[in-house]
Amino acid sequence: MAGLKKLYEPYSTTPETTEKLDWAELVNLDLSTFDQPGGKKALAKQLKYAVHNVGFFYVSNFGLTQEEVDYQFSIGKKIFDLPLSEKKKYGADTKSFSYNGYTGPAVYEPDVDVYDPKHNIQSYNIPKFTSHFPGKVAHPPPVQQNWDTIERFAKTVHHNVIERLLVIFALVLELEDEQYFVKRHDYETRGEDHLRYMLYTARDEDVNRDAQELYSTGHTDLGSITLLFRQPVAGLQVLNNDGKYRWVKPVPGTITVNIADTLSLLSGRYFKSSIHRVSVPPPDQRHLDRLGVLFFIRPNNDVLVEVVKDSPLLKREGVYETLEERKDPLTVGTWVRERQKHIFKNVYDITDAGKGKEGQERDELEAEVAGIRIKYWN
Repeated sequence: MAGLKKLYEPYSTTPETTEKLDWAELVNLDLSTFDQPGGKKALAKQLKYAVHNVGFFYVSNFGLTQEEVDYQFSIGKKIFDLPLSEKKKYGADTKSFSYNGYTGPAVYEPDVDVYDPKHNIQSYNIPKFTSHFPGKVAHPPPVQQNWDTIERFAKTVHHNVIERLLVIFALVLELEDEQYFVKRHDYETRGEDHLRYMLYTARDEDVNRDAQELYSTGHTDLGSITLLFRQPVAGLQVLNNDGKYRWVKPVPGTITVNIADTLSLLSGRYFKSSIHRVSVPPPDQRHLDRLGVLFFIRPNNDVLVEVVKDSPLLKREGVYETLEERKDPLTVGTWVRERQKHIFKNVYDITDAGKGKEGQERDELEAEVAGIRIKYWN
């Protein structure tokens, strides 16, 4: 890891909150036990309740040093420190409903050269490192300069975390083929996974009040799983079964993982895709920018959106008895595109936090996307 200090910003030294918050109780999977005799089955047993009832959990001991993780935050900071005019050169192709590249308020309003202080979210997405996507020349200098480091990081996460979790999910469903989900998330096959650097810029108190104390309203993610690398500024909240949002604690040495909609669909909705949101940080951190490093994982584009067959667990739970058979096959590629159309339409049309253009409350609406009924809270 020689040379990391050249760009390193000590973001990890940001003090944690001392506020007394209502923290969610989440299970922590120690992935170092995965390859031990009986290890992965024990992890599946440990995770079973969480994937069905909570949808959020932690993983630890995932084979990356804290220095390697911290360096990814420094790369993200370097990207967002670029002038707006430079970032806009690498804007996502929003007309094609793509997330890859830079997104921020100015991307959706091309003539805007300054940010609306209420809309304080920026992100930069990098797709998989395969021949299906442009190479480093398509990215800004901080990404180009660190291309090999980012690629190693992304592929290590895929092997050490994602593939192991996919095996554990198959074991939870008691599938005979423990590689069932791994095969459907093959790294070299075309899929819309992406690494995201994300920044929530601190806002003035009057702006926070106007935005109902939220950076991001309640929503579910559309893919298989989302990974959020630990950073110390609290903000993430998950909606519990009692109808209350609880804070997700940034536990040192962990990645926060949540189940998303596509994996929930593949499991016959046995796996819970939890509603979550990003709150304004607690008072002692409210003046801090909240930088994030995330992975959004999706099945390969050619995978069918259909419930896994021959799961003894789903059979016992009566899941197969309530399934409605689709008339036309639906691939993940089509599903992702249609969901992204829906997200772009309903998220970026919002004029006030929690409300649509006509001012209707958006706490829990339903829609049909590609023939699938979904609820959304954007």
